[in-house]
Amino acid sequence: MSKTTPRGIRNKNPGNLEWGDPWQGLDAAGKGQDSRFAVFTAPAWGIRALARTLITYQDKYGIRTIDAAIRRWAPPVENDTGSYVRAVANAVGVSPVAPVNFHDHDILRPLVEAIIRHENGAGPLRTLNTWYDATTIDEGLRLAGVVQPKPALATVEGAAAGTAVAAGGAAAITEVVAQLAPAVTQVQGVSTATAGLPGWLRAVIVLLTVAAVVAAGVVLVQKSKRAKAVQQ
Repeated sequence: MSKTTPRGIRNKNPGNLEWGDPWQGLDAAGKGQDSRFAVFTAPAWGIRALARTLITYQDKYGIRTIDAAIRRWAPPVENDTGSYVRAVANAVGVSPVAPVNFHDHDILRPLVEAIIRHENGAGPLRTLNTWYDATTIDEGLRLAGVVQPKPALATVEGAAAGTAVAAGGAAAITEVVAQLAPAVTQVQGVSTATAGLPGWLRAVIVLLTVAAVVAAGVVLVQKSKRAKAVQQ
């Protein structure tokens, strides 16, 4: 890796955590590379340490806001903490003093990405100018015990099936759900494509997509009933 690459990225420690804690995934020979900041064997372990630190702020010290977390993470004595707080809060899409849950994937992920970006500068990947792709970030969060909820496929299909029962009887369920399979796949795609957006915006987009799927179910049932009426 080039020496022009930021220190945190070279150390696979994008949060620039210092040596001291017995983190999982530490590189035993890393002190020969950097005597101050910890060195990890893979980026996911460094991301895990970053995420676990934020979770500990909440669980052990009762820190529940971006402002309080960043002021502990980057004290004013060494940093322009005010600027840091504003950048991270804007990335997460919340007020710096709004209570948030660091166990929530939709909060923790953009928070981690924003810290990585602030600590290391803009990365080479086009999406949000990050250093790591979504898979690496999510793996680090998974190792920290925080995972993204799976798209509610059963809920989408169940809504379509429920609509079918209400509009045309149980016999319509199989036909409607089968015809809506591409739309259900679209919901999955929307959930994945919006992974980097603030949680509230992702929820709105996915809910609108689900509503469209259910509406399509109504149309399909109505068409099916009309077709059967003509045949009779």
